[in-house]
Amino acid sequence: MIQVVTFDAAGTLIRLTRPPGVTYAECAGAFGYRLDSGRLQKAFRSTWRSLDAPAESSGPKPDDDRGWWKELVRQTLLKAGYDLELFDDYFEHVYAAFEQVGVWELFPDIPEVLAELRGRGIRLGVISNFDRRLYTVLRHLDVLTAFECVVISSEIGASKPSGRIFMEAARRFGVQPAEILHVGDDAELDAKGALAAGFKSCLINHESDRMKIVLNLIR
Repeated sequence: MIQVVTFDAAGTLIRLTRPPGVTYAECAGAFGYRLDSGRLQKAFRSTWRSLDAPAESSGPKPDDDRGWWKELVRQTLLKAGYDLELFDDYFEHVYAAFEQVGVWELFPDIPEVLAELRGRGIRLGVISNFDRRLYTVLRHLDVLTAFECVVISSEIGASKPSGRIFMEAARRFGVQPAEILHVGDDAELDAKGALAAGFKSCLINHESDRMKIVLNLIR
């Protein structure tokens, strides 16, 4: 019987209100640079697909995976044809921008689903390949307190689909893996990772309103 439902964060609970390339370009303006947001967005997509996941560690990452994000920004700029003299300062500005109010929003169906699950006595959590900025983002969106546990890859030292991050969630909740349903939007990271750890899994697509499947699975 399902006792706990955990959610992936970006792409499942939350989404950016505008493309990363737009934010990258806007941040550059603060340093006097005029960068093309379209070129940056195209380069970002390419870099996001090609950059290896952060290396695993035995425990929390001392830099909260900040170095990985810095390399993502660096490669994005280079692929877009930009080499900024003030890159270090620029990166700090970009990094901070992605935890500001208004940069992220909840998917429209999330408040209803969370309220329904809580009403049924289901315990809620998050399992995300993110860093500690996620706490601030969820707090801005008034949903942080809805989750009993928030398990973040940079704090565990392992990213989905690694079984370590899923088993840490089960340990924190004090339940068997089979009693947890993990909800996500990525077949490899969320669905395959959860199933390999012994969790139940639900792969969703907000465009087709499949979040309702979550409610049906725990009836």
